[in-house]
Amino acid sequence: MPVATTCLTRDQIQSLIRGSLPPTELQQWTEHIGSCSACQEALQMAATGTLEIESLVAERMTMNPSNDSAYWPAIRSVADINAAANDVTLPPDNSTPFNAEASTSVDSGGVTQKPNKPELSFLEPSDDPAYLGRLDHFQIARVIGRGGMGIVLEAFDTHLQRPVAIKVLNPEFAKNDTARQRFCREGRAAAAISHEHVVSMYQVARESDGKIAYLVMQLIDGETLESRMTRQSPLAAAEVARMGMQIAAGLSAAHGRGMVHRDIKPANVLIEKESDRIKLTDFGLARAADDVKLTKTGMVTGTPLYMSPEQAMGSDADEKSDLFSFGVVLYEMATGKSPFQAPSIVGVMKKVMDEDPEPPHRVNSSIPRKLSDVIMALLEKKPDDRPESIHSVATVLAGIVTEFGPISPLQVPAIKANDAKRLSGKHRAIARRVSYIAVAIAAIGLITLGAVLGGWIFTKAPVTATSAPSTDDARFPSVLLSGNPGTVWSVDFVPGKEQVAAAIEDGSVRIWDIETQQVIKSFNAHRGLVWMIQYHPTRPIVATSGDDGFVKLWDANNYQLIREWKAPNAVRGIAFSPDGSRIVAGDREGTIHLYDIDSGEQVGSKTQSGAIFGVDYSSDGKWIATVGTDKIVRVWDAESLEERQSFTGHKGPIYNVAFIPDGSLLASVGWGKVIHLWNVDTGQEVSKLTGSESDIWGVTFCNYGSHLITSGQDGITRIWDISDGHEVAKLGGHESSVHNVSLDSVNHRIASSGRDGNIRIWDLSVLGESK
Repeated sequence: MPVATTCLTRDQIQSLIRGSLPPTELQQWTEHIGSCSACQEALQMAATGTLEIESLVAERMTMNPSNDSAYWPAIRSVADINAAANDVTLPPDNSTPFNAEASTSVDSGGVTQKPNKPELSFLEPSDDPAYLGRLDHFQIARVIGRGGMGIVLEAFDTHLQRPVAIKVLNPEFAKNDTARQRFCREGRAAAAISHEHVVSMYQVARESDGKIAYLVMQLIDGETLESRMTRQSPLAAAEVARMGMQIAAGLSAAHGRGMVHRDIKPANVLIEKESDRIKLTDFGLARAADDVKLTKTGMVTGTPLYMSPEQAMGSDADEKSDLFSFGVVLYEMATGKSPFQAPSIVGVMKKVMDEDPEPPHRVNSSIPRKLSDVIMALLEKKPDDRPESIHSVATVLAGIVTEFGPISPLQVPAIKANDAKRLSGKHRAIARRVSYIAVAIAAIGLITLGAVLGGWIFTKAPVTATSAPSTDDARFPSVLLSGNPGTVWSVDFVPGKEQVAAAIEDGSVRIWDIETQQVIKSFNAHRGLVWMIQYHPTRPIVATSGDDGFVKLWDANNYQLIREWKAPNAVRGIAFSPDGSRIVAGDREGTIHLYDIDSGEQVGSKTQSGAIFGVDYSSDGKWIATVGTDKIVRVWDAESLEERQSFTGHKGPIYNVAFIPDGSLLASVGWGKVIHLWNVDTGQEVSKLTGSESDIWGVTFCNYGSHLITSGQDGITRIWDISDGHEVAKLGGHESSVHNVSLDSVNHRIASSGRDGNIRIWDLSVLGESK
């Protein structure tokens, strides 16, 4: 059978969707579409609601919705709505084929590139010939893609000095109020969600002339889930559970803000290149739960293969609808095929409403029954029979993930432990058969890479600017620094100033003024998240390390780059030597890197088993301690990097380590809720401090060595008296896990940073007064 050599016309695409093409033509066009990206694009656009839906679904006589169903006004009004606010434009007549010159590429908004020369007349000329043009203060580097209502561009933000993605409203819609409102609603919906598994929305703006609306968002280096499944399908069961857990966590954050996505599909799920983490994107169909003006139009929205039955019927899509679409995505990941495959949109919609798919574990025997049961629970036809919330699904999936063994800490999402809801209805038994999130996170082992400064000096200088106390111990007021664009993985006090520096999820570093609670400096430090930030002990230098493998030194006066080193993979732990001449770094593959600050030379390296999560220098500079996934605390000679001691006793991964100021003791924390204290000379365990309610991620000593400070997965920072092991204070306030604690070397205060994107500065002068 010959393959068609020309692209499909408008009528042919409509006939293909309806399933009305003759068998001979169907085979020819199917083979052609398999190798033609332009026709794939056109077919996808048509299948997502661009064509006259009333004519496509009119053949579906058996759906028989009630007279008051939203289905009927949807059918009556969809043509008018499409004319006013269509996402794409079809060919003008039946004889004009779709552009066959289109190429495809993935962008941070999860769209696919349309014709190579999109309309860019809205750009101003750039003074740099390397750029295509300028939009406000953004230098435009290239067109990433064109999809839906926007052109997506890669740009450089000249104000914040970082790469970004910009989605610009198509100029043809600039005067269309409905289109413009919908476009801006996407930005507002996404901007309201701050979560590590949702693409960050930085700005919703219009160009200076007021005619062009655009959204500025996080630039993701990676691919879509759709692209991943094109190369590899079905996915391994462990990957289905892990990615599903992350999608659910991101969607839970949206639902927690009253947002319904309404278009969950593989093309809107991004996978970061380096970390393999999930980022949920494209809230173009999202709406606030109480947004009546723009949603009571009756428009049938969503992609048919991933629609819920209620969407297919034209009813309002709520959180339960997102659950169904999510179930379809999981099913496809687990089996390699859609649960509702059919040769036409009508056939797909009929199956969505009337037919139950074969359970995934029967289609793919490698899928565990528990995972299969969760997917089938999501695919229940009646919304009330689906799980109670996406949060409950994330919790259950986290329990399933633990059964596949330890994974990278980046793969585990932040889920509020106190806000869990179980699966509801007839699927509650699923929740009882798997572990909940507290067990899951404990078994997986999250990490923190706290900056260890060697303690504080007790003084009586209180923090001058405080907000209302948000802590379990009312003696200690705190300053809240909120609004960071993602997880704050590490924080450190700026020496000699009322400032703290934060290492952020999006690759940036932010300098906060504590008194005014304002960001005074922000700069892009790494491609991908910044793991650690730490100031030099004597010089105006600050070091950062990131998931991109770089260790960088910055001038602390102007934050210009001084020097950088590149490790083969992610660097999670760094520490300056006490005299400031060297910096030690530990990477994901277990290699210790020792760098000379002034010469820039790597003066030593050593490889141990497992990933390195935390490192520290002894106060005399003789020893370096490392901890990681192999459950062993190691002490190395700081010059030769020969191993001097190794301590065993942890039952799981070790997340952080700190020397006591006099160097005699070493504290290590991690999985298992126990703080271990070791005698550095003898290698013996001195004591265990118990009482923490979760895994412990950060640890450091006070300046005198009398107290220990820890932070953990339960969102609590604790202060311990090591003489008798009792808990002196418990500092709450964070909405989720606290990754890192840092100590002020001048004032009696600490800073805590966490997954909720917040920093808290705690005034502990009352302890200084009581000594």
